[in-house]
Amino acid sequence: MNEMQLKDILDHQPLGIAELSVVQGKYIYFNERECELRNLTYETMWEISLFDLFTDKESLELKALFNKCLTGSKNALFFKYKKADKHFKMKLVKNEKGNVITFLTEITKSEQFKAERKVDKENIKRLTNAVKAANIGCWDFYPQEGRIIANKTWVTQKKYLDNKFRASNELFSEIIDGLDKWASIVHPDDLEPTIKLIAKHLNGESEVYNAKFRMKDGHGQWRWIHDIGKVCQRDENGNAVRMKGVHIDITESKNLELKIKRISETDSLTGLLNRRKFESLFNNTIKESGRDNKLICFLMLDIDFFKTYNDTYGHLAGDDVLKKLSNVLQKSLFRDDDYCFRLGGEEFGLVFKVDRKESAIILSKKIMHNIAQLQIPHKHSTVSDYITVSMGLLCTEYSKTVNIDELYKKTDALLYKAKNSGKNTLSS
Repeated sequence: MNEMQLKDILDHQPLGIAELSVVQGKYIYFNERECELRNLTYETMWEISLFDLFTDKESLELKALFNKCLTGSKNALFFKYKKADKHFKMKLVKNEKGNVITFLTEITKSEQFKAERKVDKENIKRLTNAVKAANIGCWDFYPQEGRIIANKTWVTQKKYLDNKFRASNELFSEIIDGLDKWASIVHPDDLEPTIKLIAKHLNGESEVYNAKFRMKDGHGQWRWIHDIGKVCQRDENGNAVRMKGVHIDITESKNLELKIKRISETDSLTGLLNRRKFESLFNNTIKESGRDNKLICFLMLDIDFFKTYNDTYGHLAGDDVLKKLSNVLQKSLFRDDDYCFRLGGEEFGLVFKVDRKESAIILSKKIMHNIAQLQIPHKHSTVSDYITVSMGLLCTEYSKTVNIDELYKKTDALLYKAKNSGKNTLSS
C-alpha cells in the first residue's frame, strides 16, 4: 500500500484523525474528517494550535492530557467538549515519535440519549416517590396465565411483608401464586362480584374496569380497595393478554362515608333507624317476604300520654324514656332482617316477617310487656302508674301488598284505633 492509498483510506474514515505536537498542539497531520468536525479550512488547520480552539478552562484541561501523553501514559485518554449545540469526544494516545494522535468523533446523539435517560430516570424516581407517598399499589395482570406483577406498595399498603408476597424486591416483581393469592385475601362477599367486573372488562363489555372491594390486611383487618384498570394488550383473536391498573386504599374515606350514611339513616337520640331509612328497608323487606312466602308485618307503637309526661317530668326525662324504650325494642328483635325505627317524636315502628299472624301478635304483646316491665313512673297516666304504649299491627301477604304509603296509612289507622280504645292495647 503506497502513501496515496493510505491517505485515501484515512480521509474516508468516520473519525477525525490527527497527529499533533505535544507541547504546542500544532497539527502535523489531519484527515478530511478532522477538518469537517473542526469546521476549519485546510490553511487554518496548519496555522492554529489545537489549544486555541477552546476556552481557557478547556485549553488547560486539554494541555494537561497532552502532558500525560508526554510522560508516557499507557492508557488512552479522553476529552469531551461541546461546541454550539454539538457534543464531541476526542481520544488521545502517544505514538512512537513522541507526538499525540487524536481520534475525534461527534457524540451528540449519544449525549442526547444519555440526557433523556437521565430525565427518564429522574421522572421514574419522582413518579415512584409520588406513588409511594400516595400509597398507590400498581399492578400488571396477565389473565391467560393468572400472573400478577406489582410494585412494593401493592403489598405494603395491605400491611404485608414484601418478601412474603413478591418474588423479588425489584421496582416491579411477580406476586407469588398470582391470581390465587389475590383471591385469597379478597372478602368472600366481594370476590364473585369483583370477578364478574373483571370478566366483563376482559370481554370488552366495559371501557374501564372499576371496582371497590375489601381485602384482608396483614393484621387481619378488612381494608377497602378501589381497583381501577384497563386492558392494554390483546392477541390476534381479541383475547385480553395484558391488563394494567392501580390499587388505592380508600379505607378511611369509605369508613367516613359509612359513618355519614349511618348518621343520615339513624336517629341521633335513640340510635334506631330513622324514617328515611325506613322507606328503603321496608321496600326490600316487602320483596323478600314474597320470595320467602312469608307475611310482611308492620308494627307501629306510640307512648301513651307522652306530652303530659314531658310537661310533668321535663324533656330530659322524656328523652331518657325514649332511649330506654328503644333499647327494649332492639332487644326484642333477633333476626338480621328485623328492623326497628323511630318514626318521629314518641312514635316507633318495627318491620319483620312471620309465617303466621298469630306469631306477630305474640311478639307485639311481648314487646308491650317488656316496656311495662321497665316500670317508669307516670303519675298522670289514666291507664297505668307506669309508662305504657299503644300499638297498631298490620300483617299482609306479598301478593296483597300495594305500596308502602298504603301500608303505613292502614297501620296508622290501627294505632289510632288502639289509642281511642283506651290506650295500652294492641289493635290488629
